[in-house]
Amino acid sequence: MSLLFFAFVLLFLGFIFVALTAKDTYYAYRLSTDGRMATATVVQKILRRAGAKGTADTSYEIDYAFTTAEGRRVDGSDAVDPDAWERIAEHGPVEVRYSASAPSINRIGATAGVAAYAIVFLIVGSALGLIGATLAVKGLLALRTPVLNSTASAAASNTNGPRRWQVGIKVSPWIIIGAILLIVGLSFRLISELELREDRLFEAEGVTATAIVLTKSSRVKSGPQSAHSQQTHNIVGYRFTTSDGTTVRSSADVDLPTWQSIRERDPIQIVYLRDEPARSRLANPSSRAPRQYTALGSALAAVGALFLSYGLFRVIQRRRNRR
Repeated sequence: MSLLFFAFVLLFLGFIFVALTAKDTYYAYRLSTDGRMATATVVQKILRRAGAKGTADTSYEIDYAFTTAEGRRVDGSDAVDPDAWERIAEHGPVEVRYSASAPSINRIGATAGVAAYAIVFLIVGSALGLIGATLAVKGLLALRTPVLNSTASAAASNTNGPRRWQVGIKVSPWIIIGAILLIVGLSFRLISELELREDRLFEAEGVTATAIVLTKSSRVKSGPQSAHSQQTHNIVGYRFTTSDGTTVRSSADVDLPTWQSIRERDPIQIVYLRDEPARSRLANPSSRAPRQYTALGSALAAVGALFLSYGLFRVIQRRRNRR
């Protein structure tokens, strides 16, 4: 029954992935088969700012109107990247591609291919669906397999001598707790050391520049242990120009108060590495891991090592007593 449940989950996830890209795939097909080009007039440019609570992402949209070859007026809207949004002038011309048989299907630009994310979603969704279908067939076949009587099986196992492949392993709780604390402590130490090393690198080689905020987004990611260890990443995307005139787009993970105080299209101060401009962050970041993590990691690792040593010592003493 658990196999069928797992198969149902995979089939459901595969359906979700495919459904998310079905519209884009259909639109790309229509635009590639009977697409026509037209010059539209920009009605308005819309900047949809990210929600204050991090429930939405920034989006740049263009509303436009165009006339088909048959003389039909069509109103359209499309989302574009920040650079294209800046280049397009309000009430100015913009090239659009529309479907001759269904002009309501239209996009800005001459491309009609499927977006890269849509291709990835289709591949992942198809793979999940195929695996789910395979497991579902296997689970249904397993339900039809006759089940041996448990009493007869137990009697047969008793007559065939001692039980095999049954190994009882007892681990001291001191060892388990010690190992967990040691791993967690060392992880804290490693994260804090990496953060402190990056701080020192930006302090020594960082160059300050003024950037313009392009996007804001919020992502919730689950930790490897459980769903209760979720972390929210508040990301700010920006663009800046280096001292040699190179334009760079980058992003930084900030805390929620900083994320809420920043508005799209506003200037912010950032620091980048002169030799690696792609590596940058906000000036005076408040979302860096606190230095107390080093002390906390050291304390947890020390306690874990103590518990682990005590557990191993008890195991060794117990074995000596048995001799």
